[in-house]
Amino acid sequence: MPEPALSVVVPTRGGIRRLPVLLDALASQSLDEPWEVVVVLDGDVDGSRTLLESYADRVPLRIVERTGGTGVGAALAAGYEAARGEIVLRCDDDLTPQPGFLAAHLARHRARPEGAAPLGVVSMTRDVFADTAYAAAYGRPANQRLLAQAYARPAEERWQHWAACNSVPRASYEAVGGFDPTLGYREDSELGLRLAQSGVEIVVDPDLEVEHRAPAPDTATRAARAFTSGASTVAFDERHPGTHSAAEAPRGAWSRAVAAAAGRIGSRERAAALGRRVDHVLPRLPEAARGKAIAWAVEAAAVAGRRVGDTSWVREVPAAPVATVSVVVPHHGDPAPTLALVEQLLAQTHPVQVVVADDASLEPFPDREGIEVVRRATNGGFGANVNAGAAAATGEAMLVLNSDLDLEPTFVADMVAAARTHPRAVLAPRMVDEHGTEAWVGRDFPRVRHQVAAWLTPLARFRGTTAWHRAVGHDVRAHRAEGEVDWVVGAAMWIPVADFRAVGGFDERFFMNSEEVDLQRRLRERGLSVVALRSPTVVHAGGGSSPSESRRRWLVEGQLLYADKWGSRRVLQVALGAATGINLVVNAARRAAGSDVRPLETARHELRLLSRRDT
Repeated sequence: MPEPALSVVVPTRGGIRRLPVLLDALASQSLDEPWEVVVVLDGDVDGSRTLLESYADRVPLRIVERTGGTGVGAALAAGYEAARGEIVLRCDDDLTPQPGFLAAHLARHRARPEGAAPLGVVSMTRDVFADTAYAAAYGRPANQRLLAQAYARPAEERWQHWAACNSVPRASYEAVGGFDPTLGYREDSELGLRLAQSGVEIVVDPDLEVEHRAPAPDTATRAARAFTSGASTVAFDERHPGTHSAAEAPRGAWSRAVAAAAGRIGSRERAAALGRRVDHVLPRLPEAARGKAIAWAVEAAAVAGRRVGDTSWVREVPAAPVATVSVVVPHHGDPAPTLALVEQLLAQTHPVQVVVADDASLEPFPDREGIEVVRRATNGGFGANVNAGAAAATGEAMLVLNSDLDLEPTFVADMVAAARTHPRAVLAPRMVDEHGTEAWVGRDFPRVRHQVAAWLTPLARFRGTTAWHRAVGHDVRAHRAEGEVDWVVGAAMWIPVADFRAVGGFDERFFMNSEEVDLQRRLRERGLSVVALRSPTVVHAGGGSSPSESRRRWLVEGQLLYADKWGSRRVLQVALGAATGINLVVNAARRAAGSDVRPLETARHELRLLSRRDT
């Protein structure tokens, strides 16, 4: 069998969704000379090998399987070593070459005059985006700028674009020592630099552009990649000193803003968290400001990456389905509602571990076959009780469910399915009361203005209007469509167990209220998102286990403690005290008009709530 003229090397890991489009495109290619596709399966984490084998009769395919996970440079080195073609072409698994693409690459090399320097041919990638605010404001414009820059590069700088798709004679590749398998990132441009230094003429051919189907879809992803890209310059510069210019001191307001944000980023996860915050506010920004906001986050992440220099290899792999789920039900008081919920949990179509955490109930929760009961000696409140139950959880994910919920038999299975779409996220189902009225599950992080609006008596008449809900911090968009929010109410929450434990669980200083906000804020800093789902739906009776006066006291205590951690308790107390003054005036007017209110008694009660110290 003759040696192939061209070898296409495809590195892949977790590519079962990306590979079919590429393989179909390769199956449509035609060459007059023998050719091959060498797929480097860098650890079969998702069943990709079975998919690849199904193309064996359509594509001249060979599979090189590795244990994987050490970086794309090592995977490419293995693929190029296995390649037999005179010309080797790298093609990432998220590209879509048009028919005739391989023939055109080979033709460029075949047309090289005898005795001329060998050729390295770069295909730039044209990103394909969904129609999103990120794509319109930043994704497409940034890709257009990159393409224009690449096609205008002088010859001595073209190596910088040696990336996702390119071709070079195998002899030239071997002469420079091939890929450096110790590089987790920049393995491509680092090879391009050595090829150029060896005398290979690198061309960037606009006629050989190739479609790229998996660009960063949002600011969070783009910022995370920018952090790693910035960090990779450290290892690159160790091998090639002086390649990247030294960073200058910040100049101008923009540079200072970027530097200030970069100073708070110490990891890829923190870079992604900044990007998520930008994504969250993006729809609310004027269109003219959206691109600037994204650019600020991306540039800050890159600057931070260069400072930190953490090049730990991270390949974005579709998360494996969650196999095990624990349900923690915090319980205190009458066992009847919890027993009813337990029956529904044991009847779920997806198996679950059920843990009931009894918070020192006067009537102990009864032992029951099929569930675990964790008994606390003292009543420590919601967070402490959930922590006790979570300590016994053995699942990969944990559902924290109030005892007064009503669930469909497919509820857990539906949450597992949602977690496939949102693999690193706190999730909350849609929630309605027994009359079908939908709860405001998605919320904005508490701000003083939200708490003042909720405190003011004069605004109560507007309760139920969209303006009022927005004023008190309800995310009104989450009432219309599934989406990311700042936090979700704690009556029903899906939380990855490892992340819950990594942040220390709930802060047990909160007795009741604000503990779930505090937890989700810490989880977001760890890199998780928070999503309010539109399906499934649970029915929540709500609020029946404690007197309303106790609930208000716990609410205010929780708000003040939260302000201590994340803002200013004093500012909140002063603002709510001023709102109490307004309430006093309004209630006095209402009393004069004949309403049965007690202005002074109400005001004194509100001020006592504000002056309480945490217990």
